[in-house]
Amino acid sequence: MSVSTEELGNMSARHKWKTDVKMSTKLPKHAVVLLKHTLLIGASLVMGFPFLWMILGSLKMPDEIFSGDILALPSSFRWDNYVQAWHRAPFDRFFMNSLIVSVSTVIGQLITCSMAAYAFACVQFKGKNALFLAFIATTMIPFESTMIPSYLVVKSFGLIDTHLAMILPGLTSVFGIFLMRQFFLTIPRDLLDAAKIDGCSHFSILLRIVAPLSQTISATLSLFAFIHAWNNYLWPLLVTNSTSMRTVQIGLRYMIDKELGTQWPQLLAASTFIILPILVLFLFLQKYFVRGMVTSGLK
Repeated sequence: MSVSTEELGNMSARHKWKTDVKMSTKLPKHAVVLLKHTLLIGASLVMGFPFLWMILGSLKMPDEIFSGDILALPSSFRWDNYVQAWHRAPFDRFFMNSLIVSVSTVIGQLITCSMAAYAFACVQFKGKNALFLAFIATTMIPFESTMIPSYLVVKSFGLIDTHLAMILPGLTSVFGIFLMRQFFLTIPRDLLDAAKIDGCSHFSILLRIVAPLSQTISATLSLFAFIHAWNNYLWPLLVTNSTSMRTVQIGLRYMIDKELGTQWPQLLAASTFIILPILVLFLFLQKYFVRGMVTSGLK
C-alpha cells in the first residue's frame, strides 16, 4: 500500500509535535536536581526537628521549654543542666553497662546470624525452606508474649542482676538471619563450589570466603543490633535490681523527682548525651549501612 507525500508530511509533523510537547514538559536536569534536594532538605528538617527541640530544651530554664515558641533560643545557655543531669545518677556506670551489653549483643548476632544465614543460603538440606519460613513467622510473635518465659529461664540459671541476663536474649536475631541470608544469596555459587572442590569445609568457606565478602551487611547488622541493645529499656529493667547494673535508658528515670516532678532540662540533657554514641556509630557506618541495605535486596 502506497503512502502519498502529503500523508508522510502529516505523519512527520505529528511526530515532531509530540516530540516538542515531550521536550517542553520535561524538566531541565538542574531543575530536577534542585527539586530533589529541596524535598530531601525538607524531609531532613521534619525528621531532625525533635532532636533540635531536645538540644535547645536541654539548654533552657524549665519555664522556657513549654513556652509558645518551641524553637526560640534560650535566654541564657544553661550548660550546667548537663552537669546536673550527669550527677543525678551514676551515668559512668550506666554507660559502661550499656556498652558491655550492646557490644556483646553485636558480637553474638554477627556469629549466630552469619552461621544460620549461611546454612539457609548455601547449604542444601531437606526442609530448608519450611524451616526458614518458620523462622520468619516468629517475627510476628510480640516480645511481651515471650518476656515472662525468658525471665523464668534466666532466673532458673541464677543470672538475675547480671550482664548475662541482659545479653543472652539478644545473642541472635531473626531479622539479622534474614538480612544476611538475602546477602549471601548474591554470592556466586561457582565461588563456593570451587572452594568445596579444593577441600574447604563449610566453616572454612564461611570464615575465609563469605565473611570477607560480607563486610557491608555485617556493618549494617552491627548498627541495627547496637541501636536495639542500647535503646532497650523494658528487659534490663526487668532483670536487674541493683543500681550498679542499670543501663543508660533506665538512668533517665532518675530525672523524675518524687517531690519536684520531672526535671525537664536535665531529662533533655541526659537524653542528648545518651544518643551521642549512636550518632557517632552511625556517622562511621552510614556508607556501609546504605550499601548493605541496597545489596541485601538484589536477589
